[in-house]
Amino acid sequence: MRHSSHRWIATVGALAVALCAGCPGPSTPEDPSTAVSPPGPSAPDAATPRPEAPVAEPPEEPPAPTMPEVLLTEAEQAKCLVKVGDPLPDAELPDLAGDAHSLASLLGEKASIVVFWSRGSSDFSALAARATLEDLQKDLFEPYSAKGVQVIGINVRDAAETVKALVDESGAAFPILLDADGSLFAKVATEKLPRPYFVDAEGQIRYFDLEFSRTTRDKLLQAIEFVLSGENQDG
Repeated sequence: MRHSSHRWIATVGALAVALCAGCPGPSTPEDPSTAVSPPGPSAPDAATPRPEAPVAEPPEEPPAPTMPEVLLTEAEQAKCLVKVGDPLPDAELPDLAGDAHSLASLLGEKASIVVFWSRGSSDFSALAARATLEDLQKDLFEPYSAKGVQVIGINVRDAAETVKALVDESGAAFPILLDADGSLFAKVATEKLPRPYFVDAEGQIRYFDLEFSRTTRDKLLQAIEFVLSGENQDG
């Protein structure tokens, strides 16, 4: 029996040794120089073409200026004795110093803005007349007189002293003529002041209105730019 137990113990020991021979040994720290990094984002290939930047569209050119259109009702047209395409009637009128001038002699080299105006009978109309003279001076005469565009004011039926006071207050430096009896205005319209007329170098009416508002001012600027753009193209 003792010999048999010894053989059994030897057999079990041999089996244990065999099993342990297949077990992995203790783990050792990994060498950083041989460690494999996990895959990351790949660098761009130099041979791969990059997408081209979008080409900016050239800015659109502003539309060419045009001559504004006169839009009137039938009732308003009936008050107009001259219209687009007609020559503006001429006359010889005195200025504030008493010197006489024909309207034709004062026209600008390229175009003119002729405004018939009056002080009126109320304080409000007097303020409106002054504002009209100020706007004509600042917005039209000052920027464009050196470019061949003239501004001419024709007062209708006011006394010379009244006109001079308004002109001095407004700072208007453009020619002012006196239509004391309204005879020239009577050839132009039956009523309604102020009335601005845009005429070419020959005095032919190209645009006009029955008032002088901000909208009218913008239309006159449009007419000026149209004439000047044509001069630039011809030159």
